[in-house]
Amino acid sequence: MFELPGVTGTLANLAVIIIGFGGIIFVHELGHFLAAKWAGIRVLAFSMGMGPILFSYRKGMGLRRGSTEPDYRRMLAAEAEGVNKRDLNAVSPTEYRFSALPIGGYVKMLGQEDANPGAVSEAADSYQNCPVWKRMVVISAGVVMNLISAAILFVIVFMVGLKVQPPVIGSVAPNSPAAAAIAISHEDIPPGLLPEDTILEVEGHRMRAFNEVATEVAMSGRGRPVRLLVDRPGVEEPIVFEASARADRQTGLLDLGIGPAVSGALARWKETDLRDRYAQIVGLAGLNPGDRLVAVNDVPVGRPTELLEAVRASGGHPVHTLFQRPDGATVPVTITPARALQAGSAVIAGDRTRVEHLLGLRPLLRVDPAASPEDTRQGLEPGDILIRIGDADFPSREDAMARIRAAAGKPLQLEVLRAGERITLDTQVSRAGTIGFFPDSTAAASAVVAAPSRLAPIPASDPDNPDADPPPTARTPAHELIDRPGTRILAIADRPVANLLDLPDAILAAAEDQPDADTVTIPVTLELPLPHQPDGRAPTETRDWTLTRDDIDALRALDWSLPGGDLALVLFEMEQTIDKAATPLAAVARGISKSRQVMNQTYLTFLRLFQGTVRVTHLKGPVGIAHLGTQVADQGFIWVLFFLGLVSVNLAVINFLPLPIVDGGQFLMLCYEGIRRKPVPIVFQNVATLAGLALIGAVFLIVTFNDIRALFGA
Repeated sequence: MFELPGVTGTLANLAVIIIGFGGIIFVHELGHFLAAKWAGIRVLAFSMGMGPILFSYRKGMGLRRGSTEPDYRRMLAAEAEGVNKRDLNAVSPTEYRFSALPIGGYVKMLGQEDANPGAVSEAADSYQNCPVWKRMVVISAGVVMNLISAAILFVIVFMVGLKVQPPVIGSVAPNSPAAAAIAISHEDIPPGLLPEDTILEVEGHRMRAFNEVATEVAMSGRGRPVRLLVDRPGVEEPIVFEASARADRQTGLLDLGIGPAVSGALARWKETDLRDRYAQIVGLAGLNPGDRLVAVNDVPVGRPTELLEAVRASGGHPVHTLFQRPDGATVPVTITPARALQAGSAVIAGDRTRVEHLLGLRPLLRVDPAASPEDTRQGLEPGDILIRIGDADFPSREDAMARIRAAAGKPLQLEVLRAGERITLDTQVSRAGTIGFFPDSTAAASAVVAAPSRLAPIPASDPDNPDADPPPTARTPAHELIDRPGTRILAIADRPVANLLDLPDAILAAAEDQPDADTVTIPVTLELPLPHQPDGRAPTETRDWTLTRDDIDALRALDWSLPGGDLALVLFEMEQTIDKAATPLAAVARGISKSRQVMNQTYLTFLRLFQGTVRVTHLKGPVGIAHLGTQVADQGFIWVLFFLGLVSVNLAVINFLPLPIVDGGQFLMLCYEGIRRKPVPIVFQNVATLAGLALIGAVFLIVTFNDIRALFGA
């Protein structure tokens, strides 16, 4: 928000969020204060902020350092003795406090203390002697003020306009719920959502931003399909799709497997070195943030997804792109496509998992070489290849990730290959099943392969039988070639190979010498993972590898990709649009509508907690809210207002839950008092208050622990 570098900018953003969050709590307490004054209840103190009192003001005593309460109590004592009564009449019973911590405020009324139900008073202007219906107004006023302030914030936001990602699909993950979505309104449209589809509604709720789509899907019920209204280019009427959302492996939230649309402009990164490394891998080195992709092979384009499509259809021929700089100058860039690997499925740790392979040859796991050293932990470095995890030597990328997840919360010994040297590391796996690095495969870096696994093709979606059993796994051609994990492929028919992506062209070239044979036998030179010979040379062996014509055809049908795969998309800015109301009246309607929507989603979150589709780990406490707020502040002041509006609505909802200690519990007790014509017994109030404090304290500790753990990547 302040465009300040590094920690300074983060601290400045944090200060804004803390002050804003304190302002929301202050508005809540202001509602109680104004209502108490209206109801004729004596207000003893109204504080801006929490903690030690810096200075205070009381009518008749003026502004003072610290609190005026000791002097006021002495005046009350003097009045009881019949002294200084005239002076006391000129002094207000309410002290206005300015406290040290700018994190909200509080109201102290005569005869009402949340943490001490026994602090009652028989005075005529006490809380207890106020009519029940007026006390209901007082208790509800804080929540009402939060809802009003949230609506005002949303009105301001939608009058100015909020930058959001439009609800346009940019990518669809293979074998995802979105890829199998059924068009129930159009029988002639094949299954699957597509890039460039615009999601108009989810479960009947209008979508104006991509993050709203993700939220609605996450809040949908388990076991029933999510209904989406989609506008597709080239189709006159909107299409109604149904998709069965499933829990994302990392977040645990229900998800469709779609990504937002990406623009053609290269993004500006804080970590410029990291961005340059990614650009080098993808083949876009030399371009600057703000440069925009305008043409691919002399055809005008608008989004980088069109570049990916052109590369896939290139047949391996160079792809010529044109970028336009902000000053109008153009920069031509030629990209040489790389072979993509095959996609299959394997059963790993009891789960069927999508894997990448080449005739069953599978790459190892490595630390992303383009990642910054600050993003790798526990002794790992960018480019490290994981050659042993626990007792498993040379596990494949997917096997390695599964073994790390299985060791969640436990120590795990690793062995990595770094610049030709084997290094042993003792690591601690987090409870989330992570060590602290960005994963990558060795497909483009090495021809060392893991042990072959039984694989199956990725099953095509069957809308008529979604519960059909997946195809069985089977042996692959790799089983006939590799008998030791860690074997390195050196050459195919005397043609040297440096990595797995070199293999398809080498195999296809060797197969051209046997065009009519049903099977093709190719000599393969291997470096075996055995002790080196006395002269220091690694043991090698040449084996004949027999492949079927189907194997050769599968290699010939492989897709082409950018050198870094779809990694190129992270270099481009997300597509953005301005969500703005057409008129001030429309902004008011949007503000009220957004407040109601957030309220419903908050209550729905508690329901999904009981149903299990939302976990306690997904909830945010003060630390998580502050961390999220600093990230939001980077997007500008309007986003800060929007964020504070969301927090204000959530505070109102949580405060009015029917739980002891919060306003909702107090309201229920007043309902009881209004019906029975007598207050809830003090003993019950004390027990309920202690239970409420224990519950809120436990939730606070749990969410704060989760927030801190997530903050440090644990």
